[in-house]
Amino acid sequence: MDKRSDSRKESTNGSKARNTNDDLKRSTQEEGYEFLPVAENHIGFIIGRKGCTINQIQETSGAKISAQSQKGRNGFAIRGNERQRARARELIKEKLETLSGNQSVPGRPIVIPKKFEKLVKGPDGDHLQHVSTITGAAVSSIGPDHRLYVSGSKRNTKHAEYVIKSRMAAGRVMANTICVFIDEKNLPENCKLQLFPVEEKERLILSVGSSSQYRLKPCEEYDMDVQGAYALNQAVAKYDASINKRILTSLRNLKMEIGSGNYHKADLWCHFGKIVIREPDEADLEETWSIADSLNKLQRTEQKKNEWLVAFKEGVNLADKVVSDTFGDQIGEDFMARYDLTFLSPKSQAMRCKVWVANKDVGKKLEEIPIPFHDLKNVVEELRFEDDSTRARCRGWLVLQSKKFLQVNIIFPGSDVDCRISLRALTDDLVANNSLVREKEATHLVSNYLSKLTFSDADGLRLPEDEKLPQGFNFTHRRCSHRTLFTPRPGFTMIVSDERSWCSDLRDEENRVTTDIHLHCEKWDQLLNEEDWEPEMICAELPEFLQFVRQVQEFISCNGNKTADQE
Repeated sequence: MDKRSDSRKESTNGSKARNTNDDLKRSTQEEGYEFLPVAENHIGFIIGRKGCTINQIQETSGAKISAQSQKGRNGFAIRGNERQRARARELIKEKLETLSGNQSVPGRPIVIPKKFEKLVKGPDGDHLQHVSTITGAAVSSIGPDHRLYVSGSKRNTKHAEYVIKSRMAAGRVMANTICVFIDEKNLPENCKLQLFPVEEKERLILSVGSSSQYRLKPCEEYDMDVQGAYALNQAVAKYDASINKRILTSLRNLKMEIGSGNYHKADLWCHFGKIVIREPDEADLEETWSIADSLNKLQRTEQKKNEWLVAFKEGVNLADKVVSDTFGDQIGEDFMARYDLTFLSPKSQAMRCKVWVANKDVGKKLEEIPIPFHDLKNVVEELRFEDDSTRARCRGWLVLQSKKFLQVNIIFPGSDVDCRISLRALTDDLVANNSLVREKEATHLVSNYLSKLTFSDADGLRLPEDEKLPQGFNFTHRRCSHRTLFTPRPGFTMIVSDERSWCSDLRDEENRVTTDIHLHCEKWDQLLNEEDWEPEMICAELPEFLQFVRQVQEFISCNGNKTADQE
């Protein structure tokens, strides 16, 4: 109830009534309320990145301002005395006038292909408002020509354009099916969960931006009893059956795509990291949740969309010695490292340059050394390095990202380590398939640029110093991996990759040193690279694979953050 209502209530209850002169004298001192309509696509612009613009307006005016809808109109609720409200109105209108000024064009145009329009704009334009909020630019959707217009400072508009293009790039490879499960094996029966904020140093840089990120954890410490463990073993078996059903359905869909010639093969594997819940409703932060209620928030069904969106931060903290002492001898390779450089093209296509660096004393021709771990997929073309010393040690290819058919996210709330299982569609020859290579001219430009890469043991792989990245491209991610293959149990392999990575969204940057762990089933790797496989053959190996996943997850959870000299 606002203060005006309180005043009316006091008068009704017999308090001393104020005369008209007193009302007029105090009208500029009492808090009041008014609603200022603002176009929906400009709400985020007024809020500003991390709320900086709206906070500045509140601080300058003294008014309290919040985004609100009223009678089907979007805008801001402004609370304060008459002087504060007037100043807030003035500042908001001044900010809106900076969008277009006297220009006839409403901003910088971005063409959105029709199939990505819903993904980019979101329901009721929610995604556009979010882009404005995190970038500080105004994003307008005008007319039926699938164009967006971005206005604001040069820096803000460039960031907004990048966020929109990144969303389209993600849409090209987005999984047909995304599901989330909660593994209860380390939790007591009837365990309650809560959303805990992610520490600043652990936050993800996401292409769509995210002002709030949370982890799902138990509300309090617990001890597992025997009866609880038995009940949870039954729960785990039940969700294993659900995962099997999802994978089987996706494999059947993928098999049809391969039969039609759209793809040639596939892969199915798991890796570890942290699953983050982004942008939950503020009301959810104060609540506690059962496993069933949490799953209801996370899962999408035919009747409803998922209320909690998740993101995955790959990588764990694990010392090399801890891994080798546990899983035995490693399998040596002729390549000492792999570099990944990721670029976003002018037409929102994510392209990746993969470069393998041979050991200095390998003693073989590079062409005779097989690429390890089945790593080379979706090839656009091989790079021809101009530098002689680089060409003697390195082989590189330009590839496109793989189309995902299934993404299974498994949260372990009693642990800091979660996992993701991915089923991807692959092909050997993208150049021959015009539907998959959408930008041959752009591909040629970036290949020519990458041919000037140089490598030395002292400096690693370096971008060309005397040549600029082609116009319209963004360099978004760099990673150097030193990879080792282990065979912890018959039929299964574990790729341990010590990585140094850098990523950027044009505003924020992140440098990380981490360990990425991939789990593979050797039978899957063999079958999915051939034509003669059936979905049931793949799923027959799933129970043992999930058992393997849990064993490795528990090992990482118990040994994470250990230094090399800790036992």
